[in-house]
Amino acid sequence: MKALIRIFSVLALAALMGCGGSSTSPKAIAFMYAVGQGSNNIFNFKQLADGELQSAPVFITATAPRPVAMAQTPSKNFLYVANLTSNVVSGFSVDHTTGVLAPVGNAIPPSPTGPQPIAVGVNSGSQFLFVLTKGDPAAIPLAIGPAISIFSIDSRGLLTAAGSAPTGAAPVVLVVSPTAAVLYVASGSPTATTITPFAIAANGALTAAAGGFTGPAGANFAGLTIDSKGQFLYAADSGNNNVFSFSIGAGGALTPVAGSPFAAGTQTVSVAIDATSAFLYAANKGSNDISAYKVNAGVLTTVTGSPFPATASGVTTPAQPAFLTMDPTNQFVYVGNPGSGNISGFAINIADGSLVAVNNSPFGGVGASSIIITK
Repeated sequence: MKALIRIFSVLALAALMGCGGSSTSPKAIAFMYAVGQGSNNIFNFKQLADGELQSAPVFITATAPRPVAMAQTPSKNFLYVANLTSNVVSGFSVDHTTGVLAPVGNAIPPSPTGPQPIAVGVNSGSQFLFVLTKGDPAAIPLAIGPAISIFSIDSRGLLTAAGSAPTGAAPVVLVVSPTAAVLYVASGSPTATTITPFAIAANGALTAAAGGFTGPAGANFAGLTIDSKGQFLYAADSGNNNVFSFSIGAGGALTPVAGSPFAAGTQTVSVAIDATSAFLYAANKGSNDISAYKVNAGVLTTVTGSPFPATASGVTTPAQPAFLTMDPTNQFVYVGNPGSGNISGFAINIADGSLVAVNNSPFGGVGASSIIITK
């Protein structure tokens, strides 16, 4: 126990040193929550007006073993964490004044849905949580395949199991539409990589729908995002080093837009779009950089100066960016770098979408594989 306390103390001190901590404690404009390798915790940061990050007063919130992905309800009141090795989804309420997370209980995916949760999403009405699980073909006594676990969310944020739905082989990532009753799962197999829409019923039940997409040879859809109006879906193809863009039709059907896919860096693993659909950014794990695009009705045009290095000049350890997201003000992009064990922050030039590192970036504490930012 003493050794564990010492580890937490070192992590907190390192984060304070890397996040510009000061005795004046500037006011936060938002709070950031991050999870990553090597710690069974959520790391809590304050986002300042200039984009800098500081450790929040309560810097570490414990969760179950190996947190890998997070989702927040559209109501912004609750945050959920998928914990890979413990087969548990942890729930937390969010204090929007202090940024403190308070546990609201754990939910274990029912056995028919399979172990190893890897992604989470919440429907637009904040009533249902969907958990993508990899499954375990070696499970005894019965092989358990990949699936989506479904939970209802009550007014306190507590979860109740509400069924499951099978997915394709080797699921990778899930995204839920912010406006419609549909979610998408990207899956890979030895012969095909697909994006499949699922219709969400009034009781949360899922039904695979028509209008999915099968990628070209070598494709591997590692990250998905949908614009705030629910009109376009974007997919990071880490196998072919590009970004696919789809218009979303009736029932969630996907149609590639003109010119799709669009070239990115090496091993593109994550994509994010701002709330106004002006700019889209992609994290390239292999080339350690960020591709930036202007967006016009789903068509992507590379921003001048793109790609931008994932970490500051002089940092020699490869960043290997794994995740990126926009802040609620649409002024900043944050990138989780498991390779270099930190988070990079960039200010967005609203005139052209180019990126400039914020002061003191990158910020220490965690090489994030998932980040949530909320006011």
